[in-house]
Amino acid sequence: MLDLRETTGRGTRFRLFPQPFFLESYREPLVVELPVPPGSLAPGPADARMYAIRPLGKRIPYGFTETGALYLPPWQGPIVPPPAPDPQGHFDWIPPGDPRFLPAHAFACARFVLAVWERFLGPVRWHFADVYPRLEIVCLDGWDNGQGGFGFLELGENIRWRGRVHSFALNFDTIAHEMGHLLVFAHLGLPDPAGLDGEYRGFHEAMADLIALVAVAHFDVVLDEVLEKTRGNLYVTNELGRFAELSASEQIRIASNSVTMAEFAVGWSDEHDLALPLLGAFFDILVEIFQTLLVERGHLPPAIIAFADNVERMQAFQHPIDEIHEKAYARDPAGFRQALADARDILARYLAALLRSLPGGPISYARIALLTAGIERRITGGRFARAVEESFAWRQIGRVRVGPLLTDLPSRSHIGSSRTAAPPSGRAGRACRRRSPRRA
Repeated sequence: MLDLRETTGRGTRFRLFPQPFFLESYREPLVVELPVPPGSLAPGPADARMYAIRPLGKRIPYGFTETGALYLPPWQGPIVPPPAPDPQGHFDWIPPGDPRFLPAHAFACARFVLAVWERFLGPVRWHFADVYPRLEIVCLDGWDNGQGGFGFLELGENIRWRGRVHSFALNFDTIAHEMGHLLVFAHLGLPDPAGLDGEYRGFHEAMADLIALVAVAHFDVVLDEVLEKTRGNLYVTNELGRFAELSASEQIRIASNSVTMAEFAVGWSDEHDLALPLLGAFFDILVEIFQTLLVERGHLPPAIIAFADNVERMQAFQHPIDEIHEKAYARDPAGFRQALADARDILARYLAALLRSLPGGPISYARIALLTAGIERRITGGRFARAVEESFAWRQIGRVRVGPLLTDLPSRSHIGSSRTAAPPSGRAGRACRRRSPRRA
């Protein structure tokens, strides 16, 4: 497997925005080398795993139509002329703004995510492989959404939200999230309709976000910016935990949220909201692993973990933890980045093992917590057992049952999103979120 962070000359080059282009640090795309040999990709781009198109005249997305008919690929109509590789087999010659850049960018993002996750999952076989050998990636104008389904990954445009209107084909997080759904389907298959309860739906959304988080954390430029802004205190709102950003201050969801299962004891109305406790628990695990690695490697003093977990001291004295992180990060930025990359890989190994363990049983948050605890012992020998146990416990996962679907309940889509009010973040937010039930 090629190192996705380095140019080696053995892969195919694309230009890719690792975060939305309207963010100050990402105005220009990176040149990224995908682990496919130069010259192996056809115009589209296309290969044996997937192909991208920008259709002309496609009015509606795939899926069930208003008449109840099932509309599926392949698209048979005309398309914008597809980009072709240069004489050396690369696609990095296409500038942003060229109509051919959208399908090239969407393909590169999807292929990047697949390459990252095959490091942890092994070869991925699409859940639709018996019907369609390849995934069709569609850049669809005029549709305000994105979706992954049976044989397709479809990307519309950001139309509704405030801020800059842009194609989701330029948004790495959106593409990675939809690829996340497809990777879950690849391992779990399509669900029995009888099993489509809230926790199954919430799990799917949380896992798709986590797959996106791990993928974007494979860009050194993203890790560097996150650490420069936070100095290692990852509970400060940062690009690593924001998903499907719509503008510089808006996003669909945020991993560093304060949502617990108590929010849904009466009932739920939106699976994206219901995903937030599970998403937040795994993000907490990532941060705890990262902090533990920093302590073990001598970057931070052991007392910082106990200090951060003491709610009263954190609320009374917010500055010492920042000062400690600031000085430690300044001494060894590369050490912080390596610790974060290692924490990312440990979390990815947990998630990959979880996907392999879930078939054959019910998809419930309580079972996910139990399986993850066992996976942690098997993979890391109990080294991060406390982080896993307390992260799920604080979120009340396994302790509070989700109520029924309430169709008349307004969506809680603002929870954890800065569209209306940002959740607690940084020092006080971490203290509020991470108070263990054993210490309460």
